[in-house]
Amino acid sequence: MTAVQFIISSAFSIIPPVIPLLLPAMGVHEPGAVRLWAGALLGVTPLSAALMSPWWGRLSDRIDRRLIILISCAAVALCTALMSLVSHPTPLLALRFGMGLFGGHVAAGMALISAVTPVSRLGYALGWMATAQLAGSLLGPVIGGGLADTFGNLRAPFFGASVATVLVAGAIALVPSQARSSGTRPAVASAEVPVARPKHGELAPLIVVLLLVQCAIMSPQPIVSLRVLELEGPRRELATLAGFAFSVVALAGLIGAPVLGRLADQMGARQVLLWSALAAALCTVPQAFAPDYVWFVAERFLGGLFLAGIIPTVNALIGKSVAEADRGRTYGITASAAFLGAFLGPVGGGALAAQFGLPSVFLGSGFLLLAAAVWIAARVTPSSSSNR
Repeated sequence: MTAVQFIISSAFSIIPPVIPLLLPAMGVHEPGAVRLWAGALLGVTPLSAALMSPWWGRLSDRIDRRLIILISCAAVALCTALMSLVSHPTPLLALRFGMGLFGGHVAAGMALISAVTPVSRLGYALGWMATAQLAGSLLGPVIGGGLADTFGNLRAPFFGASVATVLVAGAIALVPSQARSSGTRPAVASAEVPVARPKHGELAPLIVVLLLVQCAIMSPQPIVSLRVLELEGPRRELATLAGFAFSVVALAGLIGAPVLGRLADQMGARQVLLWSALAAALCTVPQAFAPDYVWFVAERFLGGLFLAGIIPTVNALIGKSVAEADRGRTYGITASAAFLGAFLGPVGGGALAAQFGLPSVFLGSGFLLLAAAVWIAARVTPSSSSNR
């Protein structure tokens, strides 16, 4: 499953760095319009995924979770292949919306991982899953930018993403089926730790954390390529440089996610969440004032070290409070919140950039992370973040 998440994340992240650069070829030339369209195109996929994730989560508690991931891969491959053929942003928007409707792989994947992992090591396991996703996010933008520059065609990454997703489907087809019965549900998550059904008062604050952090992570996505263009000027290798600026956050996460996941298991998740959010905020704000490309990339790397620990730690807390038979449903709800943040972030970031300029997006992202830290301190109680 770790390998599968790696390849899926690579396929999903190949495209975003080239979208702002492709829009002028689709007839969108005015800078404000480019920023708004980029935000909408990046945000519409997680919006549709947010609408459907609770349904996919419920379904994953009843049928083979492997089948759900296969369906997601097939839909993503088809939609991405069709994206390479469009010549106007409107059909591209429709295809990206349709792709998000089949985003059931997130809830199904987390439910699969949590089902086979002891509760006491759930933070560590989900940290590795986050590492695989981040590693895919690291490789994807570099591949996308490299494909665009190598072939001299900004549409080449769409073909790359489609092929990668087909490869994922082939790999998953080899995994033994684990069909689920809707008629029986185990009473506990594992033999070693009895787990109660989730309490609304414990889950709601964690869902808000997911929403805020995902907004903060995703809000710069529409304008990272434009910020690189602003710092470096027109260059032949611009798509590759933009892809690396995207990827460096995931590179940092590759280092930070397993470490912070282990610390959360050992020291308590609330402390890890609080200090990670504060440190990420302090590293995000300076990106608004980076004097050159090297400083910009270095600041994004530092921020990524701490961003990596937040989402897997929250997911581990949720997994520890939910019976295994109900994790698909619960992770469907939390995935919906994360997807909603991934929608609001790019749309809000694009609107901020169009109105106030590119640096304002990083200031807004830092503010959201600071708000998440305040929320954690006020609403996430030590009892809800302790190992059960």
